[in-house]
Amino acid sequence: MQLPPTTFVDIARATGVDAYGDPTDVNSAPHARAVPAALASTSRQSQDPASGTPRQVTTLTCVLPRGTDVRDDDRITDTATGATYYVTGVNSGTSYGFSAGIVATLSAVGA
Repeated sequence: MQLPPTTFVDIARATGVDAYGDPTDVNSAPHARAVPAALASTSRQSQDPASGTPRQVTTLTCVLPRGTDVRDDDRITDTATGATYYVTGVNSGTSYGFSAGIVATLSAVGA
């Protein structure tokens, strides 16, 4: 991870499924604690095509150290704020001669 960490996060993973096959939050303890992370958000404005109403679209990104075990559907909790996010995508960062970090796209829980 080349960016300086802005916080530390805990990573939790669902360990079961409900009757519909969806992951459930049955885990009681995170599988990774106090992982250094750089959280960032970007916003843009777009219009709803049907009504023309302006909408604010916010994208949340988390950069984690290389080798961090994070997967789609994990939950990341910012230990500084207590905010919890769902991981919706995971990519290895592009490397230009240095070790790249893991880039996770997030969705705010309850948003």
